[in-house]
Amino acid sequence: MNSILSGAIAGLAMMLSGAEADELKDYGEYLSGECTSCHKLDGSGDGIPSIVGWEPDLFIVTMKLFKSGERENPAMVSVARSLDDEQLKALAHFFGSLPEKD
Repeated sequence: MNSILSGAIAGLAMMLSGAEADELKDYGEYLSGECTSCHKLDGSGDGIPSIVGWEPDLFIVTMKLFKSGERENPAMVSVARSLDDEQLKALAHFFGSLPEKD
């Protein structure tokens, strides 16, 4: 398992209290403006993948792959590299809290 994946999973293995989870979601919602210019909150998108309802660990691992350059997409690499671990965690919890589109 690569170090990015194992680090992200280990970091998420710690349980959050309800208040901490709410604070993370609120912070993630605050940060989400740049994301939602392409990734729509209702899960729709013309060729742009939905990120609503993703498990937080999948979101973080995916973003860290963009951050490291292991996944390539110029826009996503730029965005991922601009975010620190706390911001990634907050965004992951916000988008993970949204219902997936049917």
